[in-house]
Amino acid sequence: MSGSPAKEATSQIDFLIVGAGPVGLLAANLIIQAGLTVRILDIEYEPNHWGRGDWIHGRTLELLERAGLAEELLSTGVKVDQITSYMNGELQNSIPFVPDEVESKHQYLLCVGQHITESSLQSSLTNQDVEVERPATVINIVEGPDKDYPVRTTVMHLRDEARSEQVDCKYLLGCDGAHSDIRGQLGIQTEGETTETHAGVIDALVRTNFNAGRKDVCMLQNDVAKTISLFPRENGLTRIFVHFDENELELRKEQYNRNKIQLEDIQREAKRALLPHRLEFLGILYWSVYVVGQRLATQMDAMKQRVFLCGDAAHCQSPTLGQGVNTGFGDVFNLIWKVCMVERGIMKRDILTTYTAERKPVANQVLSVDKVAAKAAAGHQSSKEYCRIVQEHRAFTTGFGIQYQHDSPLLMQQRTKAAVQPGMRAPNFKVFHYATGRKTRLFEKVHGDWLAFNMLVLADDLGKSKEAVEALLQWKHPALSTQIVITTTPADRIEKEGILSTMKDRIMLDKLNRAQVHSAYRTGGDDDVQAVIVRPDGYIGAIVSGSTPDELVGVVKKYFDGFAA
Repeated sequence: MSGSPAKEATSQIDFLIVGAGPVGLLAANLIIQAGLTVRILDIEYEPNHWGRGDWIHGRTLELLERAGLAEELLSTGVKVDQITSYMNGELQNSIPFVPDEVESKHQYLLCVGQHITESSLQSSLTNQDVEVERPATVINIVEGPDKDYPVRTTVMHLRDEARSEQVDCKYLLGCDGAHSDIRGQLGIQTEGETTETHAGVIDALVRTNFNAGRKDVCMLQNDVAKTISLFPRENGLTRIFVHFDENELELRKEQYNRNKIQLEDIQREAKRALLPHRLEFLGILYWSVYVVGQRLATQMDAMKQRVFLCGDAAHCQSPTLGQGVNTGFGDVFNLIWKVCMVERGIMKRDILTTYTAERKPVANQVLSVDKVAAKAAAGHQSSKEYCRIVQEHRAFTTGFGIQYQHDSPLLMQQRTKAAVQPGMRAPNFKVFHYATGRKTRLFEKVHGDWLAFNMLVLADDLGKSKEAVEALLQWKHPALSTQIVITTTPADRIEKEGILSTMKDRIMLDKLNRAQVHSAYRTGGDDDVQAVIVRPDGYIGAIVSGSTPDELVGVVKKYFDGFAA
């Protein structure tokens, strides 16, 4: 390569994404679904083939399913129901991964290699004629002269003879990992710590007489070895983590670093931990060593909400509880629908400040939980402490218990005694579909644009509340996709009285577990109708109640007017 890189004319695009890991690829898919244009760059010459993040939690699967991106992962990965702990080969404890009270059809952990997740998302992009540009990156970011495409970037292509081009975009996403160059160019710092604790990881084909099922994440300890965790992967693979001691430096009288922990060290400790059982490695597909640490970017957006950091570029932690990919996916699902509605002229632009307001506290909590879990895993005193931490925080770490609590137009906060509140995930309860008589889950009958709001209309007695319900069903807004009625009124009475006869497909019967939908949301009197407004990312925006059509429609309209452009 000689001389300076050749330059091309300036091009324009809605989104420019830097980083083609799972988070960047998911963002690109959702952007295309929103009807916007996108280019995605990655500094690596080829995609990742093995290793890295491989836990996809149930809440993440719900979101992927809504976007039509979960099918291949579900058919490929291994579903894990529980975490079990062993001491000297004896079972000590067993904990379901997802709390029993969670209402979801994905009450498990899906173990699937990151390379498969990336391949699935890339395949979806290819079907939309979008390919990752490799190796390429952004080397300069400035404010551009075009108010419609205000972010001016210099893109450097590094394959063969280097060339650069100028790309003006509406939005730039930094999805380029823990050592994010985009974050560095923006001058955004990270806060947190990197410890001297290390862990080794192996993806392998193994043979063992350890009889744990292929439905468990197993944590093993004994008197002569490090703590290890072991769990199934796709295609008969097993992933093994070796949690080295916090005081490993003192024990070995030398500083450990990535070059000094070798594959043989990880294999030896894994075999010791399984004693008295036998462990043989038939083939090693991937191994690595990572340093345990937790770091959080001081900002997750820049340039007046035109540049956003997502995933590890904004927050990074150890793999101990499998939070990396899931938290990054949560970032993307939180952000893209908001940008979509801003670009459609439905929402005002300052709503984009809620991305950082909502996601940074979540990231901070992820790091806090990860810190104590990683410390317990490296401590080796007792697996009971690690299991206690998992059990205490599993509603949050599986994603189902995440709650947004800041004050914004997107959350109409109310102080009630109801089990479900604005800012929480809307539970996917089991109900009966009136038109077919079949048992289903609530959101399986929500069709249409997932990048829009939905409304659940709760009415105990449809005979008494018919007018109020009809008023809500007939109310229209460009941000609203589907309204569904949930009632405790018996099906034969609905049929006999001809209630909502033209809207049968939108009626759900709440007759399981003592009308669990009404029990969860109920805030007003028994005769009141409730409207539950569910955001595109599946979180509750508002729960309102009233007894008259004007009262109900008025408060629903007030919610949507709060963020109108």
